Amino acid sequence: MIEFSVEVGEGVDLDRDELVAFVVDTLTDERSWVGRGAGFRLVDDGGRFTFIVAEPDRVDELCRPLRTNGRFSCARNGWIAINSLRWFGATDDWPADLDTYRRYLVNHEVGHYLQGPAHPGCPGAGEPAPIMMQQT
Repeated sequence: MIEFSVEVGEGVDLDRDELVAFVVDTLTDERSWVGRGAGFRLVDDGGRFTFIVAEPDRVDELCRPLRTNGRFSCARNGWIAINSLRWFGATDDWPADLDTYRRYLVNHEVGHYLQGPAHPGCPGAGEPAPIMMQQT
């Protein structure tokens, strides 16, 4: 069982309880990592990783030595650090709604925590993209 906690970064206009509910709902969905045998348990503080939606500069700091360039998110150093610009605005090329993008972000970054840095390629035209395929 992987214990994790959730935080909202300083300066981010996001209700922590709503974020907690969203992350827990996403991770406990059978289409998520629990469907592949992972188990998660929310704790008040700490755990094996802390999920945070933070300002770009804070994400850059948490993700070092990776270069997130004020744009990207990461799973590193005990953090699942989500860039607030992506949380609130997705990407220019994202074809679906914001809620779906957020679920992708949660699953993708937790996937890096579980599986490492790899990004598989596209399986073929018209095929569903693997959750770990880079979508940015």
